Amino acid sequence: MPLRHSPPFHLSILKLSLAILPCWAFAESAPPTPAEPPVFIEADQAMVQEGEYTEARGNVVMNRDAVEVESDWARYQFAADKLLAGDQVKLKKDGDTICGKQLDITLGTREGALNEATYELNYGQARGQAEKVDFEGKDKYRVHKGNLTTCSVEQNAWYVHAREMQLDYTQNYGQAWNGWLEFQGVPIFYYPWIDFPLDGGRKTGFLMPNFNYSNRNGFELTTPFYWNIAPNYDATIFPSYFSKRGMMLGGEFRYLQPEYRGMLKLEGIDDSLANDRRYSMLFQHSQQLAERLQLDLNYQRVSDDKYFSDFGDRLSVASQVNLPQEAVLSYSGSNWSTYLRAQQYQTLQSTTSPVEEPYRRLPQWYASYNPSLGYGTQSNVSAEFTRFAHDTKDQGQRSWIYPTVSLPLANQYSFLTPKLGVHATYYSTETANGRDLGSESRVLPIASLHGGLFFEREGSLFGSNIIQTLEPQLYYLYVPYKDQSKLPNYDSGATDLSWSGLFAENKYSGNDRINDANEITLALNSRIFDDESGVERFSAGIGQRLYLHSPKVGLSGNLTDDQVKTSDMLFLLGGNLPYDLRVDYSLQHNTREDKTVRSDVNLNWHPGEFKTLNLRYSVNRLTNTEQLDTSAQWPLGGGWYGVARYNYSLKDNQALEALAGVEYNAGCWALRIAAQRFITTNSEYKTNYFLLLELGGLAGIGMNPISALRQSIPGYADTYASPKLR
Repeated sequence: MPLRHSPPFHLSILKLSLAILPCWAFAESAPPTPAEPPVFIEADQAMVQEGEYTEARGNVVMNRDAVEVESDWARYQFAADKLLAGDQVKLKKDGDTICGKQLDITLGTREGALNEATYELNYGQARGQAEKVDFEGKDKYRVHKGNLTTCSVEQNAWYVHAREMQLDYTQNYGQAWNGWLEFQGVPIFYYPWIDFPLDGGRKTGFLMPNFNYSNRNGFELTTPFYWNIAPNYDATIFPSYFSKRGMMLGGEFRYLQPEYRGMLKLEGIDDSLANDRRYSMLFQHSQQLAERLQLDLNYQRVSDDKYFSDFGDRLSVASQVNLPQEAVLSYSGSNWSTYLRAQQYQTLQSTTSPVEEPYRRLPQWYASYNPSLGYGTQSNVSAEFTRFAHDTKDQGQRSWIYPTVSLPLANQYSFLTPKLGVHATYYSTETANGRDLGSESRVLPIASLHGGLFFEREGSLFGSNIIQTLEPQLYYLYVPYKDQSKLPNYDSGATDLSWSGLFAENKYSGNDRINDANEITLALNSRIFDDESGVERFSAGIGQRLYLHSPKVGLSGNLTDDQVKTSDMLFLLGGNLPYDLRVDYSLQHNTREDKTVRSDVNLNWHPGEFKTLNLRYSVNRLTNTEQLDTSAQWPLGGGWYGVARYNYSLKDNQALEALAGVEYNAGCWALRIAAQRFITTNSEYKTNYFLLLELGGLAGIGMNPISALRQSIPGYADTYASPKLR
């Protein structure tokens, strides 16, 4: 109840609790305003001067809203809404704890100061100390001569120091002046001013510099600048210095709207080593023009064939051969879809392995329709018109249409699907300089019958209940022979034999070559499932085509061997074995000549966290390659982890890639050191060296090898989870 006027009095009772409201809350003439939350004080002793102040001593605990203050003594002034506390003060709020000597704060405005402060943030994830902390409003702080670290008291491995630091959690924005970064007692980085986000969000400013070393470029230093233009727009500018080549300037702009999104990335360098101006460009845009109408743009270009070999990583060197430059306009209806595409490529040539430049599609129009015929049937009509263009080869127009109808029949133990279609194609061809070469056409009926059975039984394996299946399949395919040797070949190629390919209508990709077939595919596979979880533990399959007539259609002419009675046999096996061992094996075997065409065996041992060993052997007689590949990640003890990969070509007697490194996890900081050497498209080697120092919750200094490790080591796991400051 309200306190009455009376002289000062003292209460000497243990743990007295008082609920104190500002005195103006009881003034009858005061206008109606939202009342401040009450102040609760608990102490060994308390004294109240009605309408003026209250004092408390001995184990003082004061609470107001989400703020709690513990101190030896406290004095709260009603009218000023001010709290004075000492000699030892602890302030807690939302997982943050600040301790100090003297506290002077106005509770309503949260303005005041705390001297000789130490603090812990986010429930102890970060800590530090300061000469003084100013409270500049709700969730606003200014730190004088302070520091910050995520290390425990026992470690003290690193600190960020600042003469002055401002933290504004209402804007999730921080900045610091005249500071330095200290690691193991040694200053390693100075800064006059920095700003940073407090919530892990985006913030305009310089990012931590990246540095690297490679045999092609020498020492590399990148100082990226991030520009947070708007919530849905941002840009990163990254000037880079290469000691062997000079200065590179790059930038990336990203945008996002409800109807469209995209990015533009540019790089350019006046290369002193190559004595040439070099550049790269990437533009990607996707836009929803209407509810079902979409536009996609993709344009990539580099200045020369060796750009990715000099400035890219192993993945870009291996994958960036034909750079797409295309625009696609697509529409999706309820049971039909269509798209219009204009497409060409920039082909990066290799001096040791020349690449054939693909045709340009200017344009390509495709449509697909799924009419409903009823009676359980499935039907489809696909059609395409494409204008193929090339600078040195015969070019022309191709049109095709392919209507199909099928009748899927299935129950719990079997399925049967008859299918019938007609593929019609028309060509109009000319030379590269425009001389007419006439026209050709092709009409082929295609009929197939696909059926299979499902058997299963219960059992036990390695002490676990299992379900084993047996699944025989039969696939009959008929396509009459028609001479296609005079037809141009714009986009067809031979496909690798695979399990799904055993049941495919055409063993060639594209639409310029359609195999003739009078064949039966026989296949049998078996799988083992865990009875409780339903997880597949083991699978094995074997399949082969039986030719009733030897196939004649080839890619560049007719096949002349009329004694081919079977395709290669395909055998697949994979499963999880005891002791955390996984094995996968595939074999393509030529039964006519009794020799292996392709073989791949992959062993993986993953007995625990950050423990993985991989061993792979592969041989491919079609591409004349034979490789041995081994990789690993393993704890070495004391917070150290080793990583390695070695990919060796047995055919060429040379290493294709070698990688080795170590990682160290110290809790509040981590160190990664790695070196990677790989062969480029020109049979030249590129060597990259990585060094990264990660300071938990702050940033990483150096070049991060994580991307290279994940690409090279199957099953690699990041050994360091950085703590969060907020």
